[in-house]
Amino acid sequence: MVAARAVVFVAVLTGALVGCRSTAPIPPGAQQVHVMVTKSTVTINPTSVRSGDVFVVLDGPVLNVGFAQRKWTAEETPGPLSDDDIDRLANGDLQGFELGGMSVGCDEAQRAEDRGKQGYCGNVRRQVLSVGKYAFYIQDPDGVTIRAITVLEVLP
Repeated sequence: MVAARAVVFVAVLTGALVGCRSTAPIPPGAQQVHVMVTKSTVTINPTSVRSGDVFVVLDGPVLNVGFAQRKWTAEETPGPLSDDDIDRLANGDLQGFELGGMSVGCDEAQRAEDRGKQGYCGNVRRQVLSVGKYAFYIQDPDGVTIRAITVLEVLP
């Protein structure tokens, strides 16, 4: 009986450890935006998508990027930016934005294994986006100065 409990415990523990590293692939036919980040640039392809689920694929060599949208308020959920918002962000005014980001964790071997998949070690994140504009950006190490910005337009 003790041996059976030990086997069950090991099976549960193994499942829990493996479960910490989810690697869901991008669904077939899903919209993708590839974000290429270097130390001084951030570019996207394509520059526009349809509203709904968008799978953001972070391509290196730098494996992190910021993402800006309208700030969450009691009246509104996060959403698209106005042209004025984008100008303010580009000039380093970070007030009033919902700032997030995407980075790839894990060691090099795990990143290679999970490339093209969602999850902590993967380079893909799912975003649900409504019609409007959103910004991907990189900052200087000071955490204030915006080094580069590019805009994704979401169409109906």
